[in-house]
Amino acid sequence: MAAVELLPSVVDPDEAIADRRARLQLVSDRVAPMALARERTLPLLDELISLFPEGLRRGSTVSVAGSGSTALALAVAAAASTAGSWVAVVSDPDLGLAAAEEAGIALQRMLVVDPEPSSWSAAVAALVGAVDIVLVAPRHRVRDAEARRLSGRLRERGSVLVCTNGRWPSGADVQLEVVESKWSGLGCGHGVLQSRRVTVNGGGRGASARPRSADMLLPGPLGRPEFVHVEAPAFAAQG
Repeated sequence: MAAVELLPSVVDPDEAIADRRARLQLVSDRVAPMALARERTLPLLDELISLFPEGLRRGSTVSVAGSGSTALALAVAAAASTAGSWVAVVSDPDLGLAAAEEAGIALQRMLVVDPEPSSWSAAVAALVGAVDIVLVAPRHRVRDAEARRLSGRLRERGSVLVCTNGRWPSGADVQLEVVESKWSGLGCGHGVLQSRRVTVNGGGRGASARPRSADMLLPGPLGRPEFVHVEAPAFAAQG
């Protein structure tokens, strides 16, 4: 009986790569829920805690509006960035790297992306899950369907999306607005701008629906948010 020679099977490189990616995705899907169970929220600066009744909850959306909205968005991301989180900025031409660093963003863990409007949603979706916080300033109208898909992916992957120009369809989970803003440092037409005192109003959905407000320096003299120190009123001595 003639011996039968067994030939080695030929493996398609593309199929092997696809299989490897599928296996990695399966492991990621199994590990992600366990990681989220251990860490449901991201760190926040003390100055902002009163504006987030549930903390900076993973999977949520935050919108910021008003004069100084970019500075407020950076403040929202600052504590998490300092603690080791990656932050991505999408389509925000008003955001400067120097201001981001002064606000407390670690530039070595910051990505800046400026996609075309046609690929904006895909770019944001790719960043969700890859980084902890995604700051967006869409220059086009985000459709309701796009927003729903991104919100679903945020909940699944545990990232936080912060819309820096306040325009988020159907309203974000946490909605912040700078309603008062006053710079200090200039006097009689000369000097240097040192700090800006702002009042931030908060609202949103669910536990965040209750109206709230906070006064702070944004930025403070050192570039980061600071509490407003209220001096006790002086009483005239009675004699």
